[in-house]
Amino acid sequence: MENKGAGMMKKNNNKGFTFIELVIYMGILGIFMVAVVTFIGSTLNAYKVNNSRKKLQTQASETYDMVSDMLMAGTEVKIVGSAYIKGTSAGVDTYTQRDGCFVVPADKEKVDKTSGAIIAEGGLAARTESIVNGGSAACYDIAAVKPFTSTDTPSTDKQTMIDVKYLYIKYTSDLTNDGANIYTYCTLKYDETEKKLYVYKTNSNDAGFDEVAASKIHDNSSAGDSVVCKNVEQFKLQVNPDTGTFAIILELDDPQTSAQYDMNGVVSLRNSFVLKKHEWK
Repeated sequence: MENKGAGMMKKNNNKGFTFIELVIYMGILGIFMVAVVTFIGSTLNAYKVNNSRKKLQTQASETYDMVSDMLMAGTEVKIVGSAYIKGTSAGVDTYTQRDGCFVVPADKEKVDKTSGAIIAEGGLAARTESIVNGGSAACYDIAAVKPFTSTDTPSTDKQTMIDVKYLYIKYTSDLTNDGANIYTYCTLKYDETEKKLYVYKTNSNDAGFDEVAASKIHDNSSAGDSVVCKNVEQFKLQVNPDTGTFAIILELDDPQTSAQYDMNGVVSLRNSFVLKKHEWK
């Protein structure tokens, strides 16, 4: 009888899982699998964001270095976009946002004290700047743009921000064999819709070089190889003619991964006459 009972117990112990036990085990396994999948997904997403951010950092660094190098060597700068211009109202200084081209006036030009617009000699007509394939823009004195005051960091004052559409820079890029300067004429175009930065360049030693044509602001966005930076959420400048400095503000965003990278800094120009007329003492 004793042996028979022991045999029955052994048989009962090997009958397998009950339905309730199976449901419990499957539930635990399901929770474990969800945790594993969530962990893998989170890790993969973090990798994608980190990888995307590294790419944005590379793009931002290369673009910032390119723009800052050109500005430092610049001999002429023109900005087409939107900026806050100094004027007067009832004897009080005011700043009004205006769209146009911000330049240093020529010797025979004067500036309207109320609007900041550059007027031709005699006050007959406001000066405009030609944009190849894009019409023209009314010109304003860059010295009338509200300046940023820091010498090492951009300002957070929104009125000092210049929303850039075109940035034209003429700069010394090389020397000829006899020591003469070679100039590069560059236009950077920022397309806010496409979130891209385009470039156009021509050199003074190129065959068939035309200085009049080169001095215009060029829109080269239709050329397939003209993109220098993608995913550009913001491209802004700040200026201070008194200190001869620009602040560059660059923000890149990847909409697919939500990765973001910001790069900004202050650039000092080598030539003091680029942002205001040279005054002989």
